[in-house]
Amino acid sequence: MIVRNRRTLRQRRAQSGHSLIEFALVLPMLFLLIINVVNFGGMLHAWIAVSQAARNGAQYWMFGGAVYNGLTQPSATQVKNLVLDGLKGLPNASGATISVCKTNNGVTTCATGSATPPADPEPTHFALGSVDVSYTYTPYISAWDFSSLGIHLTIPATTIHRQCVMRLGN
Repeated sequence: MIVRNRRTLRQRRAQSGHSLIEFALVLPMLFLLIINVVNFGGMLHAWIAVSQAARNGAQYWMFGGAVYNGLTQPSATQVKNLVLDGLKGLPNASGATISVCKTNNGVTTCATGSATPPADPEPTHFALGSVDVSYTYTPYISAWDFSSLGIHLTIPATTIHRQCVMRLGN
């Protein structure tokens, strides 16, 4: 009976050693998974924030006077400030590039920034307003990578570019 208990005790110690080795092998992969989930979530949040800020800016640029009971269209600086306010939850939001353009009767003017506004299919019937936002997302948790080989442990710094165009009937 005592011999049998010693044998099972030895087997349990051997199994606990195997468990420790398996845990040591899985732990780095678990950390890498957690880092990538956090960084991907941050990039998705930035993507949605940039899209929403461009959409809000274009809507305000085209309908600002009508929506807020004003008689005049908002200035490009007001639109840019509204877009920056939409990006304020992102790190390094002040580094975003914002371009505000308007096409009216086939004539395109860009008040801030420089972007290629879309072509107006019916230049005499609509005024087009476009807001173009470019933001460089940097991961929240950075890890080493071999960028010269194109191998990254986590999401590299990525430029998110969104453009929203709205038209207003004349």
